[in-house]
Amino acid sequence: MRIAFGLLIWLCLGGMSAAAEPFSLSEKQEEYLESLRQNAESQKLAQDPQWRALMHFHNRWIIKESTIDSDTFFLSAEGKKNPDKELQATLRAFFTPANLVKKIEGKDREYNHPQCLFPARYTWLKNKLKFDSKLLPEISCADYQQFKSTIAAERAALIFTSAYMSNPASLFGHTLLRLDSKGETPLLSHAVNYGALTGSDGGISFMFKGVFGGYSGLFSVYPYYDTVNLYNNMENRDIWEYQLNLNQEQMDRLVAHIWELGHQTAYYYFFSENCSYMLLETLNAALPERDLTDDFYRPLFSSYTIPIDTVRTVLKQKDILKKAVYRPSRQTKLMHAYAFLGSPEKVQLRKLLKAPREVDSVMESDLNDEQKANVLITAYEYIQYSFVAGNIPLDEMRRDSIKILTALSSIRDKSSITEVPVPETRPDEGHLSGATAVYGGRRNHKNFIDLMIRPAYHTQLDASGGFIPFGAITYLDTTLRWYENENDWRLQKFSFADISSFPPRNELFAPFSFKLNLGVESYAYPTKEEEGYVFYAQAGGGMSWQPWKGAAAYFLVNSYVKAGGYLPHNAMVGSGMQVGLAADFKYARLTADAEKIFYTNKKADVWRYQTAASVSLSRNWAIEASFLFEDTKYADIHEGRLGLLMHF
Repeated sequence: MRIAFGLLIWLCLGGMSAAAEPFSLSEKQEEYLESLRQNAESQKLAQDPQWRALMHFHNRWIIKESTIDSDTFFLSAEGKKNPDKELQATLRAFFTPANLVKKIEGKDREYNHPQCLFPARYTWLKNKLKFDSKLLPEISCADYQQFKSTIAAERAALIFTSAYMSNPASLFGHTLLRLDSKGETPLLSHAVNYGALTGSDGGISFMFKGVFGGYSGLFSVYPYYDTVNLYNNMENRDIWEYQLNLNQEQMDRLVAHIWELGHQTAYYYFFSENCSYMLLETLNAALPERDLTDDFYRPLFSSYTIPIDTVRTVLKQKDILKKAVYRPSRQTKLMHAYAFLGSPEKVQLRKLLKAPREVDSVMESDLNDEQKANVLITAYEYIQYSFVAGNIPLDEMRRDSIKILTALSSIRDKSSITEVPVPETRPDEGHLSGATAVYGGRRNHKNFIDLMIRPAYHTQLDASGGFIPFGAITYLDTTLRWYENENDWRLQKFSFADISSFPPRNELFAPFSFKLNLGVESYAYPTKEEEGYVFYAQAGGGMSWQPWKGAAAYFLVNSYVKAGGYLPHNAMVGSGMQVGLAADFKYARLTADAEKIFYTNKKADVWRYQTAASVSLSRNWAIEASFLFEDTKYADIHEGRLGLLMHF
């Protein structure tokens, strides 16, 4: 059953709250309602963490309201900003006569009764206030009960998918919930996702609306195998499944609250109230003792939410993690199998992939049975991958797969290919997302001190455990500089975003390498004595190779823009070629590159050479060193610095 479809039907047909219609209570019911209100006030239930979690209500700085924006989520006109009035209105709404709901709808649609629209609220208040069923009859909610029995959730898992560098909305990864039934395999479980309703938007419109809340976000529930097919198979993203230790009462409350959210929307903000943040708020319903979202309101950077940080926040809760399960992507499995092939096997693999039906050529080759089995298994995995990627049709995939599997059947047990090993470092065990550093250095005979801070996320010099190899993304990276004998600090560089990805090519894959960055920097124009501020942008693309395990050598063709009143004619554009190396030695990293840039203003043409190294002292501490040399026709720049970096 595809629950998401049912929820969307509910959004269209059942979203109206019947509580808004006027109705009268008997004298006894009015007296009982007043006693419930007084009891709730004496217990201060409106300030109870559980009630605030169900309301998605926060009381921080100037933000004193619920993050849910749908009017239908609130039974009081002031409910979004006043949890006390919402509680009072909710209690009265629970007295709504069942026949009034049916009259409003024109047919038997009892799930629109407030008790059925908000079962988590009802159950919690019933337990706290000990409802008298004679004065406050309990409504039978057939549709909610069907939803609950279909989900039949006994366990929950927090799912983290690794970053997808080809999609700007997925550069930091993604999180969702999985609800598991007793005895079912995880693939048959249900996934709970929150995402933006973007329509067909793309490009600048997509970025602008995503950053500034131009989209509405909606919860949906669908089979988990759809999640695995999308992220694991089609987008080649590894998946981590964090199984949570929740009791049945917590699970029931979580499922009830997911039902409450099924037809509600909230403004979607890419950096703050995103998929991971809203799922964290949803988990608050099951774990109300501590507001899980408190970690994501920071005085310095306002509010931003990185998916893996939400995983870390959940795992901070005592005894919450049962176990973590790694689900490698199809590409990861294929590359693991490919690593078992030596040169002779790769020769046979190339022949087989060019003509998959010529399996006999492998079986009749000089390879031993182990080598033959390894070649056939790798070829089979590649054919499956190609089909999922849309590169070959179904009939071709079936025909070639049967041919290979038939030949493999007699020697499969000879293969030395093992299961994909679980990575040494889980994503939540990698370094923390923010970073700050202090450096001492020298630039053209002038000593300086740099102070750097960035809220996110990962650079080529950072420890790679838990992150995508040779992938980097940072934003709002800010460096202040103080020169010896000068009395003030100056902005050296502000990088709004800096993204790079250097996935190595091989015989199976030819991924695209790229580099993008955008910001403001202090720039030394070759014929000027003083530096000045310019806006800069760079975009480049090319390819990478693996000279040895743990290294990527790359070649990029880049385009540049610099603009600002400091420059002659206020702007210049350029192009150039860059070669570089990024190497990871587990506890140390090294980067080096050289590039030639040709600008429209020839005086600015430059040869630039850079190298940098980092040595880990612990998970979140490292020593960094770098050297830069720029050679122009009119002036040279040489700069070196050494510093201490801390992730936070």
